[in-house]
Amino acid sequence: MKTFLGAVIALTLGATVASAQEDFPNGPVTIIVPYGTGGSTDMTARPLAIELEKIWGQPVVVVNKPGAGSMIGTTEMTQAAPDGQTLLINTAAISTAPALQKDLQYDPETDVTPISLLITSPYVMVGGAKVESDDFAGLLKEAEERPLFMSTAGPGSSSHFMSELVIDAANLPADVVHFNGGGEAATNLMGGHADTYISTTASVMPYVNDGRLKALAVLAPERFELLPDVPSSGEAGISGVDIKGWVAMFGPAGMDPALVEKINADLAKAMASDTMKEQLEQNFAVAGKLTPDEFKDVYLRDLKTWKNLAEKRGIGQ
Repeated sequence: MKTFLGAVIALTLGATVASAQEDFPNGPVTIIVPYGTGGSTDMTARPLAIELEKIWGQPVVVVNKPGAGSMIGTTEMTQAAPDGQTLLINTAAISTAPALQKDLQYDPETDVTPISLLITSPYVMVGGAKVESDDFAGLLKEAEERPLFMSTAGPGSSSHFMSELVIDAANLPADVVHFNGGGEAATNLMGGHADTYISTTASVMPYVNDGRLKALAVLAPERFELLPDVPSSGEAGISGVDIKGWVAMFGPAGMDPALVEKINADLAKAMASDTMKEQLEQNFAVAGKLTPDEFKDVYLRDLKTWKNLAEKRGIGQ
């Protein structure tokens, strides 16, 4: 009897899992972008949504919910039903902001479901008009002779935490200067109002390619294969700064693991499209190839890294 009941339960659970996969999506899917229109994340989400519409046969609507270092849009996603119909595409800022913002309306460890690592690239340090050096090693010497100012896209941003990480790892005598977004940070570099800015390849390489800024270093032990002419921080003798930037898809807590696996697989198909491959090439980035569990490990590791750094550096205190 117990064997029979166990078989019935197993069949029922199997049918439920299959149903969750087969029924998704059962209507329009909303992808929340916690940044304004026209930014790098938004410009990734919109062509990705078109590719997902081809796969899912349902409308995929991109909705911009900017503010509070991406936390407004992220919080709204956590309050949605765990049916996959509302998703979030965010950068690594989802792992840095919680280290600084103590009044979050959600638990960053338990109230989100990491689904897919979409895009990854190393962080690149670029120099502005005031920087005479052409690489990280030269910048370290330059910092001994004059005050150095590292611009960020705002408190709690990935550029903020990467700047703090570099200051700590390189024992760099520099001050952090916050601006309102990456565009403003880059503009102030061009005007000589700050010296460096650290962000992902997609954010900084357009300025490098047109000569307005110069790439000082890829923050990695070795050179990045897509930017072979840019020296690495490892070449300057600096270690401990090789955390990669990323763009990823998240859902609310409580999602069916089978549904998460399905969305992960569908996102991999979308990222393999010619459209997304072209965008990756233009941004000097690569597609992520992690399972949901593997990406969850990356996300939780980064949360811990930035929390520890904030405590060590006194960020936000």
